[in-house]
Amino acid sequence: MNWEIIGYIGAACTTFCFIPQIIKTVKTKKIDDISWIYLGILAFGILMWTVYGFAIRNNVLISANIITLAFVLIIIWTKVYYDKKH
Repeated sequence: MNWEIIGYIGAACTTFCFIPQIIKTVKTKKIDDISWIYLGILAFGILMWTVYGFAIRNNVLISANIITLAFVLIIIWTKVYYDKKH
């Protein structure tokens, strides 16, 4: 069995689960319920997983976490933008 495929499937699920939140946030322009502490810890954790992926040269960890970090940064940018408007 190719375990890397299992890793990519899991990575895809946990990475792309952020897309519905991004879409909802942009449509409703509401992001008050998402905590800054949550976003900060999540972004830091994803960054650490990315660093770890580079350290062990694991493409699944590297690619999934770079994409996930990009999605979380979009959510953070959206929160900053909508918090300033309100």
